[in-house]
Formats: sequence, C-alpha cells, structure tokens
Amino acid sequence: MAALALSACSDSSTSASRVKYNMAWLPQGSQIGVIAAIDKGFYKAAGIEVEPVRGFGGIRTVNEIDQGMFEFGYGDPVAVALNRANGGGARMISVINQHWPAGLCFISGRHRLTQPADLAGLKVGGGQNSPVQALLPVWLSRNGVDPKTVQILQLNPSVIVASLIEGRIDAAECWRGNSWPQFQKEARRAGLALDWLEYGKFNLDIYGSGLVTSDKLIHDNPGLVRKFAAATLQGYHYAIDHPVEARQMLLAHFPMLDSGITDAQIHELADLMRTPDAAGGIDPGKMERTYAFIAAGYPLKGKVTPGDLYAPGFAVDDHRNTGATP
Repeated sequence: MAALALSACSDSSTSASRVKYNMAWLPQGSQIGVIAAIDKGFYKAAGIEVEPVRGFGGIRTVNEIDQGMFEFGYGDPVAVALNRANGGGARMISVINQHWPAGLCFISGRHRLTQPADLAGLKVGGGQNSPVQALLPVWLSRNGVDPKTVQILQLNPSVIVASLIEGRIDAAECWRGNSWPQFQKEARRAGLALDWLEYGKFNLDIYGSGLVTSDKLIHDNPGLVRKFAAATLQGYHYAIDHPVEARQMLLAHFPMLDSGITDAQIHELADLMRTPDAAGGIDPGKMERTYAFIAAGYPLKGKVTPGDLYAPGFAVDDHRNTGATP
C-alpha cells in the first residue's frame, strides 16, 4: 500500500523547521493530537512544519526514526527497548498513553473472563509482531497462571476480528484508542456482545505509547525536540477537551475513516491520558516498572537500562494550566 502522507497546513516560510512524523500505522484517533496541533496552529506558533506519514507498525516506526527517516513518531517502550538492545538510539520524550491500553476481548455469551485464571485452557489470538506473543506469558505468570495452559496463536492482523467473531479463538488482544471500537462494531454486526479483560487491572502498571525521537536529534537540536513535544501535547489536550471538533478535524484530513470508530478512539484516548500528574510527563519509577515487565518478556541481555528508554525534561506542557502556547 502506498505511503499515506499529509502535508502540514502550517508556516510555509523557509524559516520553519520541517519535520516528518511517523504515525506508526494508518491514521486513527490515537493520532489526533498531531492533527489538532496542525489545524489549530500550535506547530506554526512554534515555528515547526509537520508532515504526518502513515507507518507500518511500532517496531518498524521506531527503527525508522533511529535511522533518520523521520524526526519524530508514535511508539511504545517495547519498540524503544528492542531498538536500543540492537544498538539503536531511539528514545521516548513524552508518554501519551499513561496506561498500557491493551486487554483481551471476548464474546460475553461464550465466556465469562473476570480474572487471568479464567484464561486457562483457552485460545488467545494476536498479531505476529504484537507484544502479546512475548508479554502475555509474563502477565499470566505474574498473576499465578501457568502460561502453558493458555494457547497463544500468531495470526495475520487482518483475520483476528473474524477469528474471534467466528469462534476460532476464545479471546483476542484489543487496544483501547485503536482496535477495541473495531471489534465492538463487528461484534454488534454479528449480533454478539463484546467484553474484555484489561491487563492493567491485574498487576500491571506500565506506560503505553508516546512520542519518540532519536538521541541524535536530542543532541543536535534539543530546542526543536522541546517545541515539538510541547505543541503536540497542546494538540492532544485540545482534542480531548473538544472531542467533536477533534473528530471533525481527523475526518476532514482522512475522509475514509469511520466516524463512529474515530469518535470512540478519541474518547478512549482521553481515559488513557488521565493521570494524577501532568499528562505527557514520564515518572522514573513507573518507567522502571515498565522496563522490568519488558525485560521479563524479551531478551534484552543487559544492553538496556530503564533510563535508556526516555529523555527527561522534554514533556513540558505548562499551557495546560496557563493557556500559553509553546
């Protein structure tokens, strides 16, 4: 599929810093902060011109940022840890999803999954490159469930929803702000009721996706990194405060999107961003917990430390309280 790009409607002067942003996948509600920052002029006020481009998965996105193909992108701590374990220099500068957004969807008429132990003897499906393959066994073990009692299947992402609806698997990994609304839509179409078992409610308090850049850009142009992070966070805050307008903005740029799914993704994003502290910031203790969970599932071989996953000091969003632009 051809790359999907969006030219920024911002400052076209030669003085603007032009950057490319990798959305990690096709455009969806999780990317509304970048679109809002473009449409509301937050990047323009910061002297930045941003071009969002579709991505092909989080791991590839983070690697492409490290390789200099993109200045910024949307990625999670797993992808950053794997990049650095292989000698890369990608790093998170802000967390958007303050909570890990995944869980296991299931058809409520077929199963009643209220705790991890209920998964014993069942089939769980996830994408070939999904974290479910490495991290679900760790989560099960943390909750006293032998991972060998749960059959984890690697499926093509295009067939996961159908496999769940048709009963070929008992549960599937779903992501709030991403695939959960799509699963709901297909379940309703089939006359079924969907429910889910959320990882975060059972011994899992870790970060999800956020803004990623490279060590090189942080070293060469920290001012640009700081301005991009601040303007993008301003866009996310504006979007969750104005969800109807945010949906309209996203649909105007990408009219092929489903309005109902996009609306649900934006509202779910608001829940994922909620935290007692300033959204976008990174707490060292929580990042250490995130690292420990990742290291239990992936062979990082001591090449990565918790501090390697992020750069502090770039997620400054004082505008949330003051109304100031970055």
